[in-house]
Formats: sequence, structure tokens, C-alpha cells
Amino acid sequence: MTSLPMQHLGRLLALAMFLAALVGGGRDARADTAAAQALFDAARQLMAQGKYADACPKLEESQRLDPGIGTQFNLAACYEQLGRTASAWSTFLDVAGAAKAAGQLEREKVARQRATALEPRLIRLTITAPADAPADLQVKRDGALVGRAQWGTPVPVDPGKHTIEASAAGRAPFARTVDLARAGATETVAIPPLPAGAPARAAAPPASGAAQPTSGAAAQPTSGAAAARPTTGGAALAPVAGRAPAPPAQPLTRRRSKGMMVTGIVLTSIGAVALLGGGLALASTCSGSDCGSDSFEGSLDDESLDYLDEEDSGADAGYALIVGGLVFAGVGIPLAIIGGRRVPVEPEKKAASAPARSPELVLGPRYAGLRWSM
Repeated sequence: MTSLPMQHLGRLLALAMFLAALVGGGRDARADTAAAQALFDAARQLMAQGKYADACPKLEESQRLDPGIGTQFNLAACYEQLGRTASAWSTFLDVAGAAKAAGQLEREKVARQRATALEPRLIRLTITAPADAPADLQVKRDGALVGRAQWGTPVPVDPGKHTIEASAAGRAPFARTVDLARAGATETVAIPPLPAGAPARAAAPPASGAAQPTSGAAAQPTSGAAAARPTTGGAALAPVAGRAPAPPAQPLTRRRSKGMMVTGIVLTSIGAVALLGGGLALASTCSGSDCGSDSFEGSLDDESLDYLDEEDSGADAGYALIVGGLVFAGVGIPLAIIGGRRVPVEPEKKAASAPARSPELVLGPRYAGLRWSM
């Protein structure tokens, strides 16, 4: 029997993985397309009812899942109905470009006409910066970074409030909010020179255990627990420093048996390779209706009979590999699952493994001693 080289086996494995990924990717693409269509239909119904504020987000998500010229055109129309003139204008221009590339000349014409009709209503905002602005000056509009190329250029924006921010290292920040409502208006926001100095940082809290300065009499305790002090022979002992309650300790866990888990993984891998090898061995043997048939054995010469014997032995080897692979996988999978399961650490072992605490010196006004835990 002719055996397949290992490089062919590797190619078969790679092909199987590629097909599996292709099937999974196709399934995800179909799911996205179905969701996009459902969102588009729902948005169209909302637009027919005049609920444009609810329809626009659905069209945006539909366009994200499955981009299309028709969805983008409806999104631009939805923006226009909401009064978002700049968003509608730019989206109509995007539709015109996509329609031209797709050869949809009529849709391109309509989209350009809608964009042209919106231009007189556009509100433009100009942001200027001083000539000696620092090199690291950053300007943001509504949280989005505004590049230097846009400084001094009127940029169409949607009506409403817009916040302009400017910042640089070692300088006080600048912020201004403008409310733009008049159609066709142009507003300019000039960023002044930022004065030197950064906002002061809050003082860091004192380290735990550091002595706090007091003036005159000792500070009074603020809680009943702090006010109660143990006494010995009428003399008050030094107060014990309070500690914040420690968070509850998380239970320690470990794998039941790392060796069992590794053994199970190895056996499962051997079983998978054996199953694949057995399948390839059976596939490579002669499976025709006239191969090994008793009705033709009398007309075959010795060489042909030897070839049939080799084919039978190849089939036997394939079956043996399949059976062996099933056995290895059947033993390896339970071992990997049981050995990899996490179990809590027994308290006795945890206590035994904990290091013993060292003796602690305790001093008081009238005594001194050692304290330790067993």
C-alpha cells in the first residue's frame, strides 16, 4: 500500500481548518445580513410614523452590519428630517460617490441634488489658534481631535451646542461652549494664548502609620471603640492603632491533577492523529467493485493477488488505527476533564503550608513581654 507523505497530511489538516473557518464566517455574515435587513425594515416603519429620532440609530447599525447605498441614502434623509444638516449633507455626498462607482447614475443625481439643497442651511464653525501656539497644542471639538489643517477653516457642523477645548503641557487648559442654531450662520471660536501653569494636584494622603502632629492636648478619639482603652493597675495602656478591616480572603483552588490533565490531552491528541491516519489509510486502499472480488480471483496472476493482499493489509491497518484512536480518545478526554477541574485547597494543608509567625515584642507602661501565635 502506498503511504501518504507527512506534508500531504499537513495540507489536509490545513484545508480542514480553512473550510471550518469559511463555514463559520459565512454563517456570521448571513446573521449580520439578516439583522441589518430587520433593522432597515424597522427604521422605515418608524420614518413613516415620523419617529426619526428612533429610526436613525437603527439605520446606522444596519449600515454598520451590512453597508449598502440604499441604507445610506435613507440614513441621510433621516438626518435631514432631524435637522442634522451637516450630517445629512456629508452622507448625501457619500451616497453620490458610491452610486457613481456602482453605475447608479440616477441615484447619484438625486443624492447630489439633495446635498446641494442643504448647502445654504449649513452652519459652519471656524476654530483659530494663536500664531505662537505651542507645538503640542491639542484642540478638540465635542471630544474629537481637530487636526491643525482644520484650524482657520469653516467646517460644517450640526445645529446645537458644541464644546471647544484646548490643552498643552505645562499650560492652563481652555474650554468654551457655543450654541449654534441659526441656519447659514458662521461662528468663530478663537483660542487665546494659554497661560503657563498647570492645575494643582491634590496632596497625597499621609502614609499609614506616620505620626500626626498635635498641638497641646492629645486629640480626642472619634469613636467608642477608640475611646475604650484597657487599663492595668489603674494606669491606661497605650492605645492600639486601628486597622481597616481586611477584605475577605478568596478561597484557594487548585487543579485536581495536572499530571492527569496533561496525560489526557496527550492521549486525546494521539487518538485524533490515529483516527485521521486510519481514515486516510482506508481512503487510499482500493475500494472498487472489482478489487478483491472472489469472482475475479481465478483470472488474476500471482502479482495481482499479492497486490490485493497488500490492499487488504492496508485496510486492516486503517481499521486498527481507527479502533486505537477511539480507545485513546475515550480514555484521554475524561482524564483531561477530571484532571483539569479546579477543587478547593483543604484547610489542613493550607494551614500546614502557612509560615509560622515570629514572636512580637509588646511594651506597656508597667510591663514588657513577647507574644506569638502557634
